[in-house]
Amino acid sequence: MNSDERASEKKSTSDQLAQALPHLTPELIAEVSTKFVRKVFEPGEMIIKQGEIADSFFIIMSGSVEIWHEGLSGRSELVDTQNPGNYFGETGLLTNRPRTATVKAHKDGEVVVLVMGSREFKAMMEESKATEMHIAQEMLQRLISLADAQ
Repeated sequence: MNSDERASEKKSTSDQLAQALPHLTPELIAEVSTKFVRKVFEPGEMIIKQGEIADSFFIIMSGSVEIWHEGLSGRSELVDTQNPGNYFGETGLLTNRPRTATVKAHKDGEVVVLVMGSREFKAMMEESKATEMHIAQEMLQRLISLADAQ
């Protein structure tokens, strides 16, 4: 990758972070952007599995993901679809509980995500309480939606 491609990728990462986490300051975006790793998932590939230990936070760069939840009946249901600029994986990290849903790359195409480990995620939350509050509010809405789906 040449320097122009690296600069373009860095700007794209910063733009996606600003979209997904609008309460981060430009300085904090510059700092945390180095903590993310870019990963590609093939169509239909599982990214996280309900019940597993939460160890990462994800921001969708391109493609879309399907959110599946296995209810008390044991049946898995599609509960949501997320697109670029959205994030997932926050619930288990904020609550120190296992994953509440399974997330898969949409069957129609690959998905590119930015992945941040739990330690870096928690440090980011400490640095930006406004971001932590924003993510916690989104998490609450998602948990309500999951409860309504059961």
